[in-house]
Amino acid sequence: MFVKQPLIFYFFGLIVVLSCGESSTKDTEKPTVRSVLPSQDTLPENILRMYIHFQEPMKTVENLEKISIMDANGKEIQGAIFNNAQELWDSEQKQLTLIFDPARVKTGLAAHESLGRALQPGKNYQLVIDGLESIHHQKMAKPFFKNIVVSEADLNPPDMNKWKVYTPNKNSLEELRIQFPEALDYLSLQQRVIVTNAKNIAISGNVNITKNETQWTFRPNQPWKTGNYKIQVNTRLEDPAGNNLNGLFDHKIGTLKDANEGTIKAIDFTL
Repeated sequence: MFVKQPLIFYFFGLIVVLSCGESSTKDTEKPTVRSVLPSQDTLPENILRMYIHFQEPMKTVENLEKISIMDANGKEIQGAIFNNAQELWDSEQKQLTLIFDPARVKTGLAAHESLGRALQPGKNYQLVIDGLESIHHQKMAKPFFKNIVVSEADLNPPDMNKWKVYTPNKNSLEELRIQFPEALDYLSLQQRVIVTNAKNIAISGNVNITKNETQWTFRPNQPWKTGNYKIQVNTRLEDPAGNNLNGLFDHKIGTLKDANEGTIKAIDFTL
């Protein structure tokens, strides 16, 4: 097998090496932000989390100081983003979770009482992401901006009774679809909704979150068989403000629907 070797030239006592092989594009690619979730621009003042998706695997330290929330006058909102000692990256190092300081989001706590929420309803802000590096030591070529319009606090927990479920035809690879009346948390939708058969075995397939996180679809790897199924939903399923099926993030003692977090609620359907 022929292997390309470097060409070596001697030029006035200097050795010049020219590579004949193809250079790795990984060393020249600049990391870019693929998306920021929630994808819609209007967000509640009590938003708890955002997710930043990058095209390239990124370094996982010293990034939060390079991400800021700016007001309409270009002034940074100090203390808006919680400065985790350990940054929250996924296993591929492509998704970073931002947490808005919970002590400012939740009422009754000292930080909320003294500082208030970082985002104020009726005002415009901008998320600015700049200077983050990939694992290949490449910095972002330019800043990324996301405009944010702030609405009143979301104090309505998700309600399964308001979901619309569209079932597929048997013996098909059609999608099972759930339409929500409001946006839910992207990562929560990925992890806390599964489909099982009559034997309580999870159906393998692919989940897709679309329409500004108001639609969940599931396409099976194998055609749907005739039988009974369940959509199993963990009650920790959240919206962007951290409200879940069990109650509000900013709940008062004794107001949760179930004393045990993480119980499973099911939607049955038959094909």
